[in-house]
Amino acid sequence: MSRFWLALGVGGVLLGGIGGAWLAARFYEGQLQTVRLEQARCSDAGKALESRLALQNAQVEALEQAARQRAESAERALAQAREQAQSHEAAARRLLLERSEGEECAVVRQLIDRELLP
Repeated sequence: MSRFWLALGVGGVLLGGIGGAWLAARFYEGQLQTVRLEQARCSDAGKALESRLALQNAQVEALEQAARQRAESAERALAQAREQAQSHEAAARRLLLERSEGEECAVVRQLIDRELLP
C-alpha cells in the first residue's frame, strides 16, 4: 500500500510541475515575446551601427590619405618656392653688383624687370 501512495505522490508532483510550467509559460508569454522583439531590434541596431562604423572608418582613412597628399603637395610647393626665392635673390644680388649709369631707381627697376619678369 505504501508503494501506491508513493506512486500517487510522485504522479501528483509531476502533474503539479507540468501544470505549473504551463501556467508560468502562459503568464510570461507576453513578456517573453516583448523581450524577443527587443532583442531583435537591438541586434538590428547593432548591425546598423557596425556598418556605419565601417563606413566612418573608410571615410577617416580617405581623409587621412587626402591630408597626406596635401602635406606632400605643400612640401613640394614650399621647396619650389624656396628654389625660386634663391634664384630671385641671386638675380637681385647680381643686379646690385652691376654698375649702371643714369637715375638709380629707373635703372634698378629696368634691371629687375628684365631679370625677374619672363
